[in-house]
Amino acid sequence: KHKGTEKLLRTLKRRLAKLRQELQKQQSRRVGGGPSFAVKKEGAAQVALVGMPNSGKSMLLRWLTSAKPEVGDYPFTTREPVPGMMQFEDIQIQLVEVPALIEGSSMGRGLGAQPLGVARNADAVALVVDVSADPLKQVETLVGELETAGIMLNRGEGLEDMPNETLVHRRAVIIATKGDLRGAREEFEELRHTLGDQFPMVLVSAVQGGDPEELKRLIFESLEIIRVYTKRPDEKPSERSLVLPKGSTVLDVAGAVHKDLARDLKFARVWGSARFPGQQVPRDYPLQDKDVVELHA
Repeated sequence: KHKGTEKLLRTLKRRLAKLRQELQKQQSRRVGGGPSFAVKKEGAAQVALVGMPNSGKSMLLRWLTSAKPEVGDYPFTTREPVPGMMQFEDIQIQLVEVPALIEGSSMGRGLGAQPLGVARNADAVALVVDVSADPLKQVETLVGELETAGIMLNRGEGLEDMPNETLVHRRAVIIATKGDLRGAREEFEELRHTLGDQFPMVLVSAVQGGDPEELKRLIFESLEIIRVYTKRPDEKPSERSLVLPKGSTVLDVAGAVHKDLARDLKFARVWGSARFPGQQVPRDYPLQDKDVVELHA
């Protein structure tokens, strides 16, 4: 095992993990089921909460949503995905607690590779780590299992990934839990010093509660989406936003409203990111979160 074989080993592990997943699906269909790990997306986006046993995922889901997952101090309390809706300002984001991963999950250990499929299908991933139990090692294990399953975190799509159709790229953040324990702040600062350039992160204590807005914003920003509000001339902006990928333009907004409007669009007026309220902008004007757009065909 050396640098020359590392890429080959990763590729082989990913292929094996994919074959295991396909085999599990086939076996489930033959025997008439078992728990389904498919979670229908709802709300503005879906974020997978991924962590090792007893990392605090269930407590976090209870804190941020109205979901009531079982909370226990024994491994694998959660054995199938548990969704919940998190309110962030005027939109809802779906959080899904993924059954715990361990070293070797992608190769069939623990609950097997099936939980990794939830992370693959989500729009973003939150790595949940217990800050009191070697959080750096937990992150390394989780990232390793996800990458073996072909889920790349916070990495650009390089040329070496282009021929491999099994790879997906997801934005990710780190949520360090149990921040109320002694020494938690020091452990967190060491984690941030080591991985802060690679992962946005926050330290929380779901047991103590408090204001979760910083955490909610971190999750929202990991999705790289924006909210845009349309309006008609001389009327108030719509209360309901259009949720679009970061970097979307005025033309993208028009297309989201109606394809004919996108075809006939001449210009727009923008409130928010524009130099002055109601500034006339071209079709390719890039929008920012919470912009108000008045479309003119």
